[in-house]
Amino acid sequence: MSVTREPETQQDGPRSKLTHREIVLVIDDDEQVTRLVKRVLERAGFECVTVNDGTAAQEAAVTWRPDIILLDLMLGDTTGDQILIALRGDFRTRLIPIVFLTVRDSLKDKVEHLMAGADDYVTKPFLPEELVARLRAVMSRSTSARELSPLTGMSGNSDILREINRRLALQQRFAVLYPDLDSFKSYNDHYGFLQGDSVIKTLANIILEVLEENPSPEHFAGHVGGDDFVILTEPGHAETIATEVTTRFDAAVPALYEPQDRDNGFIESQERNGDTLRSPLVSVSIGIVIAEPGSYSSAAALAARAAEVKSVAKRMPGSKWVLDRRRPPERLVK
Repeated sequence: MSVTREPETQQDGPRSKLTHREIVLVIDDDEQVTRLVKRVLERAGFECVTVNDGTAAQEAAVTWRPDIILLDLMLGDTTGDQILIALRGDFRTRLIPIVFLTVRDSLKDKVEHLMAGADDYVTKPFLPEELVARLRAVMSRSTSARELSPLTGMSGNSDILREINRRLALQQRFAVLYPDLDSFKSYNDHYGFLQGDSVIKTLANIILEVLEENPSPEHFAGHVGGDDFVILTEPGHAETIATEVTTRFDAAVPALYEPQDRDNGFIESQERNGDTLRSPLVSVSIGIVIAEPGSYSSAAALAARAAEVKSVAKRMPGSKWVLDRRRPPERLVK
């Protein structure tokens, strides 16, 4: 297996500040094809990462977090169909647009693979202009159709609701974690919205790191909007994830404050009546609900219960999480 890329700088981290160009991950075991595709895409302004072994495809997608994947259908012992299923089943790669690249050009093949979850289908041999145009069109459609959070790149409301409803329909037992920031408005008002965005992105990165370090095929993470997030996972992971997220967030937050505010442990602001208001450092509260099979009739009902539990956590100082230990509501709850 080999993964190739021409580095532009010596900075660490595949998805760090190496380039502002969109990254295309090309998965194809034909070296002649990958060289051609790489040349075409780099001339068009993309950054190109190539993988010639299907078994390494998912690892490369997780490592590089490409903007789009160009995937060959036949990869020795592994097929493009198998890779597609694996990528769509992983919370870290489920939203990356995927375009098949193959010599199979029958209408039946195209329909089958598009219905299976591919975003487009390009046949070999291809015209360079057409390949570039298709990739750009898919990336543009994907950003709006999948409704990614523009700030964090995580799943937005539509995808979150789809995933919760899917699990409810399958009668799965799963945990819902609802993280929300405390004292965030005061921070935003004091430091400005750009610094406020940094706090939100810090929490998003911590959530993704914690999920990656506690692997499970049941993980899912989404950004509802503002400072609200949703995590879905198997119940056995819920408390560990909540503990890790709150602990790491508390460790990261002081660096987001000016030295005086950090040393004070609060920020001061003037209320309209002239009184001085002291707001503590930003913290995170997490409500946890275990969705038992048949207990909730809709994603809205489950979200409402999680919001209730989160509100209990928010009434306590500092970062904390609360697990709902009440008996699940009846199936008729709407």
